[in-house]
Amino acid sequence: MRARWVSKLTRVTAAVFTVMALGAPVGAQVITPNPNLPVVYPEGVYRTPNEIFAAYNGPGLAIVLTNVDLRAFAGGGRANSGPNEIETYNSEMVGLVNVNGGPFVNAQATGPTMTETFGKVGNVTGTFNTEMLSLNLSGTSPFGPFMIRESPTLASLGQTKITDIGGGLFRIDSFFDVFTELSIDGGATWLPDSAGPAHVVLVPTPEPSVCAFAGLALAGLILRRRR
Repeated sequence: MRARWVSKLTRVTAAVFTVMALGAPVGAQVITPNPNLPVVYPEGVYRTPNEIFAAYNGPGLAIVLTNVDLRAFAGGGRANSGPNEIETYNSEMVGLVNVNGGPFVNAQATGPTMTETFGKVGNVTGTFNTEMLSLNLSGTSPFGPFMIRESPTLASLGQTKITDIGGGLFRIDSFFDVFTELSIDGGATWLPDSAGPAHVVLVPTPEPSVCAFAGLALAGLILRRRR
């Protein structure tokens, strides 16, 4: 009897995660009616494909950030710098943090961000080199307050492609290689990312209903078994 239930659970779990895979974002691109930069949340987020965002090491300290989403929010502005466009906006980082091999816990930080899109002025579509000029986030976690900034000495470069796909819609493909530093003492000292730049790509925000369906399906099966 137990073997039959385990087999059924395995089949249902596989079906659930198949649905999740079908509903998950495919490719590093966002479809939107708004070609302006940045792509604001919840239309899309920047995410690290390999899940590891950064690793910071100091004396007796090892911190790993993983499963990070970088979300841009409207409310900033765009300005011209010659042929280039400067975008300023607020960002939110949400993810998981691990300290000295302990359990992963939630971490969140917010702050201003500035990016530059080269050759964007006067062009709605095209392929543009980009640079993250600044990222200054302050947040809290179970291990205490922290700050994350874009490196003041290393260039965090990327590229954005905006394509008119018709019907009033645009496809936006984008990535950045972001060099970050971490401070846990209010900015007195900074630890560089020992893993190198975080490669983040623009992806659609996952539909919460897909994850909700997966959780309800598994919970329903377990509850039925207990009854």
